[in-house]
Amino acid sequence: MSSRPTENFAEIMRFVRFITSCVGVDVYDKNFRFNKITAVVVTFIFIYITCTIITMINENNWMFTVQAIVMGGSAIQGINKLIVGISSPRKVYEVNHHVFEIYAEYEQHPDPRFAEALLQSCHRLRRTLLIVGISYLVGVTGMVFTPLVATKLTGKLNLAMHFHLPGVDVNTEVGAWITQGAHVICLIIGGLGLYAGDLAIVVHLLQSFVFADVLRLKVDIFNKYVEDPEDNQSESYIVKVLIDIAQFHQIYLKFIVHCNELFYSIVSVQIATAALCIVITLFVLVTSEWPGGYCYVVVLIPNLYIYCILGTLLEVCNDNIMYEVYNISFYNLNVRQQRLVWFMLCKSQRSEVIVLLGVMPLAVSTALKMDGCKVSDGTAGPGPGPGPGNMETILQATPSDL
Repeated sequence: MSSRPTENFAEIMRFVRFITSCVGVDVYDKNFRFNKITAVVVTFIFIYITCTIITMINENNWMFTVQAIVMGGSAIQGINKLIVGISSPRKVYEVNHHVFEIYAEYEQHPDPRFAEALLQSCHRLRRTLLIVGISYLVGVTGMVFTPLVATKLTGKLNLAMHFHLPGVDVNTEVGAWITQGAHVICLIIGGLGLYAGDLAIVVHLLQSFVFADVLRLKVDIFNKYVEDPEDNQSESYIVKVLIDIAQFHQIYLKFIVHCNELFYSIVSVQIATAALCIVITLFVLVTSEWPGGYCYVVVLIPNLYIYCILGTLLEVCNDNIMYEVYNISFYNLNVRQQRLVWFMLCKSQRSEVIVLLGVMPLAVSTALKMDGCKVSDGTAGPGPGPGPGNMETILQATPSDL
């Protein structure tokens, strides 16, 4: 493992691009186009949907239909992620490229703490991707092998999914194995697709801590300079550094806005379908036999909570950003310099958060509420701060203007 943050981040992105390439949606390539692998994935999705609908009609069993619809929730998630990836590859590439530029810029900073903070961010990202990957691996592996084991033990045919292939008799040994093979292929493609979509959101939302760490170090260096009475302090240099801090703060706010615009539909669809599917799956497990359902819950629960945990971490990061702005040595500045700090304080009071379904903040408390567990009542935040404006205009503004 390299000691350079940019090389660490590049290694992580190579892994991410490998996973996304397996499902034909390498949106981190600025020249990405709809390709043969993408066409194969789309074909399997079409086959799955068509065969499932035909099988539901032929079976004419309401419980079988309910089980098929529940598994269709993951298909909806995958289709939504695929549509977002195909329709917005340029936006994903630009956001990722911007993050890499921040790594490249601050790993060369004279203060070694910047490089250490970036490395810690890479380690945090590796651990998170590993945890999410393990949850999918356990869930998909269980859904593949549980029906096989149940069939072996009970002598009754148990399929991994809820569709039959046209012209294939599942009541014969050969037909059962052919159907199971098709189910395994669909599960693997589905698991990789869902994981690939999660990678994009995890990679980018966790970068909010990079902004918080860099801003913290910038403020710390600035405070040491203005609080040292022995330094021959230059007013122009202080203003220059304050503007640099304010501009970096604006970059962070724009980054979160872009992430919200890009991943809004993915987050909303996944949280809504996962919460609904968990409830229905538990009902099915209580009222009928579905060996693979237990492993499917293992997939659904991380689907629900991984994004909500990221949303909560983003809220914590926003609080850290606001704290660092408050931590600027305000009373060692003159009135002209304090105006810029006032501006940052106004903006930090209303930092952007990921919004679920347009009405609820993305957080663990939201996931608990959607599961029927009311944790606490939300409170409305303060009104929006002023627009970014021009830095020189802000410096000339009065407190009442801000």
